[in-house]
Amino acid sequence: MPTHFKQTAKIAFVGVLFLAILVGCSSVANIARVASGKSNSFALVNGEVWTPNGWKEALIVEDGVITAVGTNAEIKASATEGLRIRDLEGKSVFPGIHEMHVHGLYAGLESLACSFPHGSEPEIIREKVIECVQAAEVGEWVVGGNWVAAVFDEGEQNKEFLDAIAPNNPVILGDESHHSAWVNSRALEIAGITRDSVDPEGGIIERDEHGEPNGMLRETATYLVENILPPPSEKLRQKALTYATQEMLSFGITSFIDASVRERDYSIYAKLAADGKIKQRVRGCIVWEKSGKEWTRAGFQTSEGMIRERAKYSQPNLSFDCIKLILDGVPTESRTASMVRPYFKDGKPLDADDPRNYGFLMIPQPILNKAVADFDRQGFRIKFHAAGDGAARAALDAVEYARDINGWGGPVHHVGHSTFVTKEDIPRASRLNVAWEFSPYIWYPTPMASVDIKRVVGDKLMKRWMPIRDAVEAGTLVAAGSDWSIVPSVNPWLAIETMVTREKPGGSEETLGVGQRVSRDDAMKIMTENGAALMGHRNMVGTIEIGMKADIIVTEQNPMTVPIYDVHKTKVLQTFINGELVYQVASDDIR
Repeated sequence: MPTHFKQTAKIAFVGVLFLAILVGCSSVANIARVASGKSNSFALVNGEVWTPNGWKEALIVEDGVITAVGTNAEIKASATEGLRIRDLEGKSVFPGIHEMHVHGLYAGLESLACSFPHGSEPEIIREKVIECVQAAEVGEWVVGGNWVAAVFDEGEQNKEFLDAIAPNNPVILGDESHHSAWVNSRALEIAGITRDSVDPEGGIIERDEHGEPNGMLRETATYLVENILPPPSEKLRQKALTYATQEMLSFGITSFIDASVRERDYSIYAKLAADGKIKQRVRGCIVWEKSGKEWTRAGFQTSEGMIRERAKYSQPNLSFDCIKLILDGVPTESRTASMVRPYFKDGKPLDADDPRNYGFLMIPQPILNKAVADFDRQGFRIKFHAAGDGAARAALDAVEYARDINGWGGPVHHVGHSTFVTKEDIPRASRLNVAWEFSPYIWYPTPMASVDIKRVVGDKLMKRWMPIRDAVEAGTLVAAGSDWSIVPSVNPWLAIETMVTREKPGGSEETLGVGQRVSRDDAMKIMTENGAALMGHRNMVGTIEIGMKADIIVTEQNPMTVPIYDVHKTKVLQTFINGELVYQVASDDIR
């Protein structure tokens, strides 16, 4: 595995540089004035400040709290003596962005792996794997991926493709969705996967016409190989998570949910948070994993142990009060997402009488109902992975069961991805106090949605791809998450633009679910105010108004007024959390 670590986000901490930035000038007199004040107390003037009450010009932050918002004249008149004042020179100020679905540690690790650009053609993949094999020792694992099936001709993607370029190294390459793995013969041999191997529950070992494993593993079958990989070192994992959190700060992300925390992730998060290296407000979702042979509570020993120890690892800005339930797979060529109607092949629906043509639920409904009721009773927030409309319905059914058992005082649960949701299920979420979390980044920049998914669900269903508008109009709490590193960038401005256009960033003739467009104002609220509400922090952050914590960002352009196709280019110049400057752009734009 390559060891070079490229840090793309640069942090400027409290010090002379921080002081000079806030003042906006380099005179000795002004720097001395700054030094006499508190580092998280300042005024920003001559800007465009987005508030619930319209655009304002300036604001004051004292001890990390917003104490005044108004015109330049009002702010200057109310500023106390010695308060640092910085001229924004027309730049914009927004609440921090709330990212509701990332895999931070794994995104960082992937930056160090044998990865290739999303949507890469077979020849690019071939060249990259050859490069990685040449850099590895004989017999060393080559791990990487982000392939998408749409770029291959039928039958081209198999173990023989990898055997030809890596005969002596085991290779495992994950797909873009991270629900399938492509391996070579050496990897199959080490994992003990043969023609006699039985598909694991919730997984598929694909086979050729002779019944031999062909190198494609789906869903839980990927664990047969993943579980024997040598684990990355503690040092490498710390470096990876540090990279990921700093990358998010560079895009203005001030809080996030890590959607899949497993046992060995606890200590990494806790140490970095305790050392002050994680600045954001973070929620970790513990993955409820099956480890036994039967679907019983005893079969979830690893995750049960994590649940018991969650308080030990929590920090003031870090909580593990969320449970991740993976209900289905993905509606790609694997056809593993649970759907209400049968999948398509060659433009026609498959046999409706064959249950295999609907995908499948990873957790049977009776077990799901009991688990959700139990976690709801304990006050856990539940994040469901639900890519298919059948899985989304199963999640709502389970929450309804829990509300009937426990009453209506439980926390807000949320259905993640929500790629397809039936029209009748959209309003159910409001009645059940459930949020819809969408992943509006996933059509960028590869053909996974427009080709792979469209092929297997049909044109009609694609018209309601990610039904964000339906959810907004139903009055449901709507939030968004990138699912990074499923997508190549955690840039939230991509999502804001494409929620409005339903086109590729920058505009395109191709659209996806154009009838589900939302307004720019709705898109921004989804990423700020609504995200704060889903995090349970709406009383502290999410908007710029008096009494709120100063989790704010300064942008070079105003994404609410620039041409819509330029929104994805939004550049964050500064990110503040509790009034502390935690990110400063590495350029000469701000002195």
